[in-house]
Amino acid sequence: MTALYRKYRPQSFEDLVGQAPIRTTLLQALKQDRLVHAYLFSGPRGTGKTSTARLIAKAILCENRMVTGEPCNECDICQSVGRGELVDLIEIDAASNRGIDEIRDLREKIRYAPTRAKAKVYIIDEVHMLTKEAFNALLKSLEEPPAHVYFILATTEIHKVPETILSRCQRYEFKRISDADIVTQLTAIAEKESREVEPAALELLAKAADGGMRDAISLFEQLSNEKLTVQLVRERLGLTNDQSCEALYVALGTADTQKGLSVVEEAHREGHDLQQFTTSFLGLLRGKLHEAVAAKKTGVIPKLLQWIELFDDAWMKLKRASIATLPLEIAVIRGTQSLEMQAVEPQTERPERLAQTAVAAPSVPASAVAVGLLQMDAVQKQLPKVYGLLSNPSVRASFQTGHLKEVNGKNLKFCFSSDFHFNKVQDLGALVLVEEALKKVLGEEIKVFFEMEAPLVESLGWETVEEPLP
Repeated sequence: MTALYRKYRPQSFEDLVGQAPIRTTLLQALKQDRLVHAYLFSGPRGTGKTSTARLIAKAILCENRMVTGEPCNECDICQSVGRGELVDLIEIDAASNRGIDEIRDLREKIRYAPTRAKAKVYIIDEVHMLTKEAFNALLKSLEEPPAHVYFILATTEIHKVPETILSRCQRYEFKRISDADIVTQLTAIAEKESREVEPAALELLAKAADGGMRDAISLFEQLSNEKLTVQLVRERLGLTNDQSCEALYVALGTADTQKGLSVVEEAHREGHDLQQFTTSFLGLLRGKLHEAVAAKKTGVIPKLLQWIELFDDAWMKLKRASIATLPLEIAVIRGTQSLEMQAVEPQTERPERLAQTAVAAPSVPASAVAVGLLQMDAVQKQLPKVYGLLSNPSVRASFQTGHLKEVNGKNLKFCFSSDFHFNKVQDLGALVLVEEALKKVLGEEIKVFFEMEAPLVESLGWETVEEPLP
C-alpha cells in the first residue's frame, strides 16, 4: 500500500502547495526555455524541495512540454518519471553516498549520452552531507557540465554547503508552509480518502507539523484509521490543552507557586509530553509578548522576557532531567517567587545579597531607608520613559529585565537574574546609554550600578542549617 504522502505528491506545478513564488519563477523559466544547469533548493524538511526537483526534472525531460511550462504528464517520459523507472533521472541520497568515490563515479557517468530522454537530470538530496573531498569533485562537474546534464541539489542545512558550490547554482529558498495551506490540503485528502475528520483536529495536525506538508500528511495517515477528532489528536500526540497553558500563565502572573506546580504535575500525570507542553506554553508567552510590544506595555515586557528565558531553559533541560518534572518546577518557582520578591522588596529590609558587580555599589544606610523608599517609588514610575530613550534595542531589552533594588541619593542599583542580560548592561557603552537616559528623564547626573540576583535559595530567604538528613 502506497503511503499517502507519496500518493498525493504533486504531479504538476499547479499541485505544489505553499511555494507560489518559486512555482511562478520556475514555470516562467521553463516557458521561455531559459534553464540553468544547476539548481539548489534549500529549506525546512517536508516543504516540497524534492517534489519540486522531480517536477522540474520531468518538465526538462518531457517530450511535449505545455506552453505554460508544465510537463504534459501523458508522454512515455512523464509516465516513466511518475513510476520512478526512467534511467535518465538519477536520484542520489548524499546521506548514504557521501564519499569521493560515489561522486567520481557520477563524474564518469555524466559523460555518456542519455539513454531514453533528451537529457540527464541528477537530483542529489541532503547534499550538505557530502564530504569536503566529494564537494571538490562535484565542483568540477558543476563548473563545466555537459550540455545534456542538469543538476538539482536539495538541502535542509544550507550553511553546510561550500560557497564554491553555492556560487555555481541558481538558488531557491523554500519557506515553511502555512497552517491554512496545510489544512486545505489535508481536507482535500480526507475527502478523497473518505475519512471523517473534525476541522479543528486538522488544525492541530497542521500546527504539530510546523510547516512541513509531508509530516502533516504522515500524521494524518497515522491517526485517521478512525474518526479524526481533537481529543484523539491530543491523546496520540501528547498535546496539552490551551486551558493548562492559560492556567500556568495565570499562576505566574499572580505569583501562585503552588498553582503553577500543580499545573505541571497534572500535565505529567495525564501523560502529556512535557517538552511539547513547554513548547505550547512558550508559544502562549510569545503571543503575550507581541501583544505587550504592540500596546507599548513597557512594564509587562521585562517580566514576559524573564518567563520566556526561564521556560526556554527548562525546555532544553527536560531531555536529560533525572526527574521528569524538575526543570519545569524550577522554572515555576523562579518565575513566581521572583515576582513576589520584586513586589515586596522596596518595603522590606533584608540582608545584603551575594552580588557580582563590576564596581562595588554603595549600600543604603538604615537611617535613609524611609527617604530611599520615596525616591525609589518616584524613579520606578519614570523607568518606562527611560526605556523609551534607549536607542540601542539590545541594550534596552537587557536593561528592562532588571529591577530597581536601591536608591541612595543619585546612585541607583539594578538587579538582574540573567547572566546574559547582566553582562550586556555591564558593557561601558551600554552603561553610558543608560545613565544618559536617566539624566534626561530625572534631570540629574545619575550613577548606575548593576548586580546579579542571589542564588535561588538565598533570594527566597532560606538558610542552610547543619542538621541530619531525613
